[in-house]
Amino acid sequence: MGQDSSKTLFKTIGYILLILQLIICIVVGIRKQGFHEDEYYSYYSSNRTAGLFVTDRQWQDTDTIKDEFVVIPGQGFNYGLVSTVQSWDVHPPLYYDILHTACSIVPRLFSKWIGIVVNMIAFVISWLLLSKLMDILRVSDITKLLVLAIWGFNPMTVSFVMFTRMYMWMNVFVIGCALLHIMLLRAARAVENTILLSDSKSMLVFWLRYMLPVMVCSYLGFLTHYYYLIFFVFMGMCFTIWLLFRRSGRGNRFSKRLIEAVIYVCSCAVSLGLAVVTYPSAAAHIFAGYRGTEAISEFQDIANFPSRLLFYTGLMNNGVFAGSFVIVAVLLLVGFIVLKIRVSSEYMMLVITGVAYFMVVAKTGLLLGDTSNRYEMPVYWLFVLVIITALELLLGELAARIETGKLFSLSIKEKIDMISRGVLYVFCAFLILWGLGCDISGSNILFLYQEEGAKVQYARDNKDDCVIVMYNSATPDKVWWITNEIFEYPKVYFVSEENDAAIEDEVICSASKIIVYIADDDNQQNMLNMLMDANEKLSKIQEVAHEENWTTYELTGFGE
Repeated sequence: MGQDSSKTLFKTIGYILLILQLIICIVVGIRKQGFHEDEYYSYYSSNRTAGLFVTDRQWQDTDTIKDEFVVIPGQGFNYGLVSTVQSWDVHPPLYYDILHTACSIVPRLFSKWIGIVVNMIAFVISWLLLSKLMDILRVSDITKLLVLAIWGFNPMTVSFVMFTRMYMWMNVFVIGCALLHIMLLRAARAVENTILLSDSKSMLVFWLRYMLPVMVCSYLGFLTHYYYLIFFVFMGMCFTIWLLFRRSGRGNRFSKRLIEAVIYVCSCAVSLGLAVVTYPSAAAHIFAGYRGTEAISEFQDIANFPSRLLFYTGLMNNGVFAGSFVIVAVLLLVGFIVLKIRVSSEYMMLVITGVAYFMVVAKTGLLLGDTSNRYEMPVYWLFVLVIITALELLLGELAARIETGKLFSLSIKEKIDMISRGVLYVFCAFLILWGLGCDISGSNILFLYQEEGAKVQYARDNKDDCVIVMYNSATPDKVWWITNEIFEYPKVYFVSEENDAAIEDEVICSASKIIVYIADDDNQQNMLNMLMDANEKLSKIQEVAHEENWTTYELTGFGE
């Protein structure tokens, strides 16, 4: 088979692989039955109109509530409002602009599929960028397919396609940042004496071709998530150091390399400056917002760094590598040191940036159990790429040394290359099959909330009954954690648990059955007793369901 035919075959297999991974995302998406509270916030802050609020002792039409999570006809593509809403919180607006665009295309629709499809688009872009990056790194076709299969079928990758937040899109710009810097490094290395200083024309052409895309990517990445800045800064530092101390022709003096580095750094600074000019709230979010100040204060407590690093390493070890990461990483490190294997500048940039990002985020990210994977997920692809390619390099080096050594028989030497490839393929097959098993079974897949299906069905079956939501006045925002269930009823009656005055609403006082969603509170039982006292028809309290912060009760008479 010719080289062109081989390339075409592997490309075809790659696209088939991508289609299969998208099918997996759809299958897993069908099983998603509920939402994380942050997902509700994504829809709300992308599409809000009058704003969410809870009343006390009043009925609310749920269509009015739903209007805050969907785009109302005539209010679509309102990006100014999206930016304004985000300025009140701690996030940049680009992801919300994307989600708002999708919601504007299908007004009045509240669906998990809007967020999933938006993330599937990000998944496809990430997949293509990662494939392109491996082409530039000259990763073999088989290894490239293995990396794409491991990453694309991985339960953490699929989990964040399910999660209607900005992390899948941040993944796009993180991979883009790595790809563009590797392209920039390769282009700089190809020039004998200087990158930008030959003449004004060549300088402009080089800048437009290689530097401008870096600026655009960084502008968009910063406006997607502020953690992108961490990756960008470390990648930029690595590239600047390489730029200053790279080996090149005699005519490229250090003074010229210094000017090139200054041009690079200034270009990056301009892109970030333009992002802040576009979205002035960014500076306040980072230095004065509650998440920014929390992150900054975390650096003052060095004592908790080991425990935090272990926590986040454990998440990646179990969620991405099926418990094998620590063992394999240690073996690779020892092997590279003992065999004195050297790696290219490109790989060193990726490894240093990935590890630095991981450690900084481990120090500053929130500790939220498995959902904390969100903060490190944008570099999981990098660890998969590095682990697999490093394992291939180490096994190849071992095979080469055994073939030239005297410790093994000729028969073993003849088979050693096949054995080393076999070890690599078995490990990759293990990760791929484990990932597929998780995808099919639903284990290790986050943000599905399959238990919510029964609760939503209960609400759907009882949509014509009287419904009361009793909320804790200290945390009224948690009412929206049960939005998926509330939407099934035409209207609900809101009650503050801190108001123990008798309820006199005629509908409630005459109902033969009342469904109560009540927040966890010390006054919970008193409020239920008050309801029973207000309605003589009620004589029985039955717990229907319980979830974080909320319990559902059914109040009926003995004959019901």
